[in-house]
Amino acid sequence: MSKTIVSVFDNQQKAAYLVNSAIASGFDSRFFSVINSAEASDPPQNSVICKLPGIPARLYRKHLLSGDSLLVAQVTEDDVPRLIRLLQSTGGHDIEAFDQVN
Repeated sequence: MSKTIVSVFDNQQKAAYLVNSAIASGFDSRFFSVINSAEASDPPQNSVICKLPGIPARLYRKHLLSGDSLLVAQVTEDDVPRLIRLLQSTGGHDIEAFDQVN
């Protein structure tokens, strides 16, 4: 089963660095997205956030409004611990794993 991982980064450059690190670690780039504050109201990104549980969705919207960036990734359950360690080591915070967002 696939999980959706969401993490907050202080800026888009840090989130992009994480994506590059994840790719170098063997993750598939097609399953990673970075949402920045300027894109927060765009329908595709907004729909991802809307599918998250209420309290985390509000928290992530608040981060976007304050200028942070979000990283959203789809990974297998087996890869969740490895990705979370990578997120923590590259500056990610407010990291959550959810059942797959469809």
